[in-house]
Amino acid sequence: MSADFFYLLDARRPVMGRRALLSVLGASLLVTLLAGCAGSPTIPVATSTETPSVEAETRLWYQANSAFSDGRYSAAIHLYERYLTTYPKSRRANEAHWELGQSYEQMGEVTGALKEYRILAGPEGAPVSSQSVYAERALHRIEALRNQSTVPAGARSGHTALYVSFSNLPPMAQVESWVRQLSAQGVSAILVDASLESSFTRPPTPTVAPTSTPLPTLPTGALFSTSQGPVMTDWFSVLVPQAHEVGMSVFAVLDLFHAPLSDHRQESRMLLYDPTRRKVHPWAQFDLLAPPVQQELAQLLADLLRSGVDGMVFRARAENSFAYEVSDGVLRQFETQVRQPSSEVAQALRERMTVRQDAGALASDKTLWRWVGWKARQELDVLARLKKYLQKAVPRLRMVLEIHPEALSNPTSALVNYGEDAAEARRRGFDLLLGGPSREASDVRAFGGAFKGWSRDVIQSEKGEPQTLPQGWVLLRTPAEHGGGMFTGLAQQADELRTPDIRHLVFVPEAAPAVP
Repeated sequence: MSADFFYLLDARRPVMGRRALLSVLGASLLVTLLAGCAGSPTIPVATSTETPSVEAETRLWYQANSAFSDGRYSAAIHLYERYLTTYPKSRRANEAHWELGQSYEQMGEVTGALKEYRILAGPEGAPVSSQSVYAERALHRIEALRNQSTVPAGARSGHTALYVSFSNLPPMAQVESWVRQLSAQGVSAILVDASLESSFTRPPTPTVAPTSTPLPTLPTGALFSTSQGPVMTDWFSVLVPQAHEVGMSVFAVLDLFHAPLSDHRQESRMLLYDPTRRKVHPWAQFDLLAPPVQQELAQLLADLLRSGVDGMVFRARAENSFAYEVSDGVLRQFETQVRQPSSEVAQALRERMTVRQDAGALASDKTLWRWVGWKARQELDVLARLKKYLQKAVPRLRMVLEIHPEALSNPTSALVNYGEDAAEARRRGFDLLLGGPSREASDVRAFGGAFKGWSRDVIQSEKGEPQTLPQGWVLLRTPAEHGGGMFTGLAQQADELRTPDIRHLVFVPEAAPAVP
């Protein structure tokens, strides 16, 4: 972006300084005083030179510009988008599109930036003289982004995010003050459970066969409006608008394997194979490879998208049961596509129980590797189709996959136990969230080495256009001194830990945040 530095400087419009503002106010005050000395029989009434609608527009424009100038690019994106939605015919519309494109670039979201620049550039072949003054700059940025092979200069920008479980959310009546407090303390994004089954704090399902004593029934239901399953309460319709009002992003955390669907059919669920007893028993997870489940998930996510969320975080499996998860449909697909009997898969799983469970022992088992590799690729194909479907409607939507630490430190173990292939997921354009227990700052620095450079290695071009770089997220334990919900200083700590590849730091409070 160094060659385009002067374009960026030229694009910034000067803002009235404090001295100029005082001069205008002083002149207005002088006129009022002179009018009072003229012996007017009535007391002059101060009247605004702007209508309420113009004042509101000016205020929103100032908020957006201030966010950009302060480096709060995520907030700037929300505010410029709201400005263009509310005042599409404003004389500042072209400038707003330019600044929005610049904000997207600073966040590393190339796709969103190109969309704004194309609006300014106009139809291909149109004479430049008939276009806006921003057209030439926009054409220059489009060409520069097409030829760009490195991370943009602003690629270090990222979210200082806070994960809030449903049990830690404040009362609905206090959401506005709560959100404004977080924004004032430097928090730029909130990660919130989209259903009670999705929480990072929810205990995993036992992988043993069911006992005679039933497990306690935990509450279920979506926290957004949907026609696909039970709704506990529509939290997102309250939270998202309030967060966007102050320029904060909202990411929905959702566990697709335990999605809040009304589908109770057994054929929609996986079974868990027990190789020691050579039996299968019911499993609570949805079968993502079942076409009816895929259709229901697509509609569920479309309903969630309508709430206005800025991104979705898909939870990883909590249980290391991937290799043993089966269903009639999955086994039939495997036999048809791989042309290998499913009985050989069962035999491979039984043999796995009799050897040491390390990579060396498993490497010789071609059937097992063929099984887990095929199944993991099929599941990732489903997630990629959902991603494409959602981003077609909202191109700027960020899609994040949670992975276990083994996906970086021991990829073969992660593939067998959780069905995770971090390299392939990032090639498909997913952001990756390093899950598991929240970490100390020193751990984040160590994991930074594992992420180093990976986002630049996977730039995919579609029809000659650069795509938004995949980005890294990590869960970080909130320092003890920030207990009680006072998160002052988190933004500074996030800036110190942030790297070009680990862009987003998600702080996880150990106690419920305080409500102002």
